[in-house]
Amino acid sequence: MPEDFVQALENWKKDLEQAWLGIPKPFRNDHTVRRTLQCHLYGKLCQTPYRIVADYMPPRIQERPIDLVAVRDDREIVWAICLDSVITLAAVKSLSSFEAAHRAIFTTGMLLKKVQESRFFLKPEIEHCHLQPFEKPF
Repeated sequence: MPEDFVQALENWKKDLEQAWLGIPKPFRNDHTVRRTLQCHLYGKLCQTPYRIVADYMPPRIQERPIDLVAVRDDREIVWAICLDSVITLAAVKSLSSFEAAHRAIFTTGMLLKKVQESRFFLKPEIEHCHLQPFEKPF
């Protein structure tokens, strides 16, 4: 994985964790956290020279959309990103179903053991980044 993408993931991780902390506690549920983080990352990625597309449904795979893709020159997918509580087979299948320079899954699960167990589904070309904005689960 190129160094600049790994560095970008670390920067996005810190930024997404801060965004998560900004969600008022009564509103924190899996769906709200995922969508808020998707929207936050969308805004950040719009500052890049790429075109950003949300909820891209890859051809031949109808199980799960890709949360965000960054497209260069209307064709080449540079980044493909999914957000989920744990790594799911559906997300891995979706990310693996098309060409992309870089692919990543951000997980938000509060049970670290479940997140680690779900890494079983990962493929070598997909990076994983776990978000942990809280020292203790809420």
